[in-house]
Amino acid sequence: MDSYDYDNALDNVLPKIKEAKLAKPGGYMVLRPDSGDPVEQVIKGLKAAEKVFGSTKNSKGYTVITGAGVIQGDGINHKVLKDIMNKTLEEGYAANNVVFGMGGALLQKLNRDTMSFATKLCHAIYADGKERDVMKTPKSSTSKTSLPGKVCVVRENGVPTVYPKDDPAAKGLPSIMKVVYNKRPVPGAFDDFDTVRARVEKEWAELKPNGNPISTQLQDKINAILKSRGHNV
Repeated sequence: MDSYDYDNALDNVLPKIKEAKLAKPGGYMVLRPDSGDPVEQVIKGLKAAEKVFGSTKNSKGYTVITGAGVIQGDGINHKVLKDIMNKTLEEGYAANNVVFGMGGALLQKLNRDTMSFATKLCHAIYADGKERDVMKTPKSSTSKTSLPGKVCVVRENGVPTVYPKDDPAAKGLPSIMKVVYNKRPVPGAFDDFDTVRARVEKEWAELKPNGNPISTQLQDKINAILKSRGHNV
């Protein structure tokens, strides 16, 4: 649910997939909350899941949701984990309704957020051929907005810059993107570790501190989408 309006997904999408979930034998549905306050988001997920799928009481009197639960991986450290579990029990839910991703904070607090790196869905093609751009714009954490639509990466004055694919301003500049995974890893597409390390060391020294890799054209597209979704830009 991380790429969508979390509240809307819980209130409107979850009930619509109830029949499809129940029609499958066995299985356990895990809801992954959106970015935001971890305690609040987990409790929202538990309440929505109970409302849709029902629950039972365990031997200690705590609520156990039927065939569904919540996983929280964003922002997890020892304190947050404890806060979530305390609130879960306070709300009357059993501890086994919630599981946790280990997260960088349980290791050494160096993670993909240190470099603001993530891999996100940006464009979808449906079975009927209809296409749509996809952009993560969580209302609870606008700093985690992702890039929408098909994009290309070209070098401008040596700096990798991201454009909307087929944007006229990027025409004539060779794209430095390549397909490395298409349903499965593409044979020979991944460079070995030493090659990647050498490229990073070379290009890191050439990049400007705090440089912005997003082109004006792509930023304008992002801003237009944010405005259409009620965000202040």
